[in-house]
Amino acid sequence: MRRTALLGLLALVSWSAHADLNVPGWRAGVAASFANFRGSDVPDPELGNKFIDDNATGAKVYGQYQFNDWFGIEAAYHNTGEFEDKSTSLTLPGKLKLSFSGFSAQGLLYVPSPSDEVQFYVKAGFYDFDDELELDGSNISSSSESGLVAGAGAVIEIAERLGIRADVDWFDAKVGDMYSVNLGIQYRFGGE
Repeated sequence: MRRTALLGLLALVSWSAHADLNVPGWRAGVAASFANFRGSDVPDPELGNKFIDDNATGAKVYGQYQFNDWFGIEAAYHNTGEFEDKSTSLTLPGKLKLSFSGFSAQGLLYVPSPSDEVQFYVKAGFYDFDDELELDGSNISSSSESGLVAGAGAVIEIAERLGIRADVDWFDAKVGDMYSVNLGIQYRFGGE
C-alpha cells in the first residue's frame, strides 16, 4: 500500500511540475541533516577508543551554480547537531557531547534522467569543520577537521522554481566515521 501511495505521489509531483531542472543558473536550499558518527580516535587517551557512537539532527544550507546539463559547483554550511554518549573512562566519567560545524565546496556531476522534473547527481569535494567536545557541559577539546567529502542525491521539482532535494554526504573524518542524510527544499533562480 505504501509503495503504491509513494508511486502515486511521485507521479502527481512529476505531472504538476513543468519546468526544466537542467536550466543553467543559481540554486539555494536548506535541509534537515540526519547524521551518524562513530568515533575511532580521541583527543584524550583517558576517554578510551570509539568514544562516541550516536545519531544527531542538524542543518545544512547551500548555494549552487549549475553551468550546463551535466556540471555544477556547490558551497554549503553544515551543522551536525550534538552527538552524545557516556564516557567509559573511570577517571573522566560523565556525558560526552560532540558537534561539528563548518563549510564544504563540491563539484556536482548530473546523471541523465528520463524526466525533466527529476535530476540525479553525484558530488565530491573538500570540507573544513570545527569540532567541539564537551564533558558534562565543559569544553574539553576544540579542533579543526578537514578532508574529502563525497555524496549523491536527487531533486524532484514540485513547482516552477521549487524542488524537494534528498542527498547523502560522507565525510572522511580523522576522528571517526561520519555521514549524513539530508532532506530539504531547493529554490531555482532565473532561467526559463
